[in-house]
Amino acid sequence: MSMSRHSAAGPMPEDRAAGPAGRVTRLAALRAAVARIEGEPVHRLEEPGAAASGRCVAQMQPLGVPEADRALAGGFPTRGLTELHVEETRGGGTGVGFALALAVLLADSRPALWIGETRAFREAGLPYLPGLAGFGLDPSRLVLVRARRLADAAWAGEEAARSRALSLIVLEVRGNPALLSLDGTRRLHVRACEAGVPLLLLRQHGQPQATAAPLRLRIWPGPAAPVPDLADQAKLLGYPVFDVAVEKARDGRLQRFRLEWNPHERRFQALDRREPHAGAVPHPALHRPGAARAAGALLALHRA
Repeated sequence: MSMSRHSAAGPMPEDRAAGPAGRVTRLAALRAAVARIEGEPVHRLEEPGAAASGRCVAQMQPLGVPEADRALAGGFPTRGLTELHVEETRGGGTGVGFALALAVLLADSRPALWIGETRAFREAGLPYLPGLAGFGLDPSRLVLVRARRLADAAWAGEEAARSRALSLIVLEVRGNPALLSLDGTRRLHVRACEAGVPLLLLRQHGQPQATAAPLRLRIWPGPAAPVPDLADQAKLLGYPVFDVAVEKARDGRLQRFRLEWNPHERRFQALDRREPHAGAVPHPALHRPGAARAAGALLALHRA
């Protein structure tokens, strides 16, 4: 009982007796614990301005749409970890399309790497080479890694994040596995920052959770704009449209915006303002059942 009272009131008697030396020892132990959690040596945590050094400060690639660039505080980060979430596995194509658009936008002489576990590819499908070309990405610039287990996919992602030979890394998984929670994502983020490469963690049916990713976006499919200068527009689809919600950001601003991807010019663009919209609105056919049919007359049929 007396020990509980001392613990609630302040330092234990022996801690008081230890004086400054005891406090220094406890502070050193606390710093060591924080260093283990952060995955950094203690001396790096104590360096003045270490957090502001260029080692892990993301550079931004403007998306070319003022609304989106304002929401992202300048553009998309070109180094470190970013999470992309889609609501359901059946909507995984939306997340894949957005990631591929980023791969095109960030492309250089280096290839992009797409890593996925077998279960994720089995549910959402594999990238289709002719479709990649039609989307604006050279299929020869994409390397695909299909891992049997999540642990293998996560290991491949960590090893790839060390490399400077890639223009973009995508790690596609299902849901929120414990292997890619706070500790696992911190390793991915630190290694991608040090290598100066953007790493996208694409979660099918992903739920918000504590991770080391400074930026988390949720992606929905948006209704395509009409195709101009064609008489019969009802049977045609316009360019892909992405409704994007910023769920986590360094500056704390949670915003929404809409982007249209132009595969011919290989760039994002604002949606045609002839089709105004208020915020990101998921397409109703993908998120609610079809309308019930009107009741009709019932006929009693008798066998002859």
